[in-house]
Amino acid sequence: MRIRTFTAPTALVAGALLLSACGGSPLEGKNGTEVAELAADALEEAGSVRLAGSMTQDGEEAEIDMQLQGDDAAGTITVQGTEIELISVDGDVYLKATEELLASFGAPAEETAEFEGRWIMMPAEDAADFEDFTLDSFIEQLRDPDDKIKDETSSDELDGDSVIVVEQEDGSTLTVADDDPPYPLQLSGGEDEEGTVTFSDHGEEFDISAPDDVISEEELQGS
Repeated sequence: MRIRTFTAPTALVAGALLLSACGGSPLEGKNGTEVAELAADALEEAGSVRLAGSMTQDGEEAEIDMQLQGDDAAGTITVQGTEIELISVDGDVYLKATEELLASFGAPAEETAEFEGRWIMMPAEDAADFEDFTLDSFIEQLRDPDDKIKDETSSDELDGDSVIVVEQEDGSTLTVADDDPPYPLQLSGGEDEEGTVTFSDHGEEFDISAPDDVISEEELQGS
């Protein structure tokens, strides 16, 4: 599966996880599709994960360093050289105000300093762009990818540990711990994408909560 062009922060990870498939020692003899289902079960049981890395498509690079826990997320995404710090809690999405981001929201230039560093609460219609950016949605994508996964898997090592690698038709791969549970560890791009996203801190309890110093888009625009 091809990673979608990075037109939104969610594209990097949502598209990446659709490349899915994985394996581990409990997965001996399983084909790629069967392994993907069992890997999704492992990630669901973990309940949380950290994603970090970068991907490049058509010369455009996107970076991510996010913690995902159930329906919530927190961290940073960098698109077209602009770093965006975000928090998503209970469906509400907040972006950390920077000078560049404030300008994109139409904040008056003379008020930029006043708002910089505060959190912007996204309007509901814009927050919907992030609705798939949850651990649960990625697990579902892992179970039901858009593109064909190759049946054959391969064994390898990552940082000295045994891993299983599953490949899709475009050459993209997902590397999974050859262990129980078979957690996803690393995603690499295929023919049209370069880069790697790593999975870590599986099952860690992250402190993700709504920020206190919040302003609305209407306040930014002076309405």
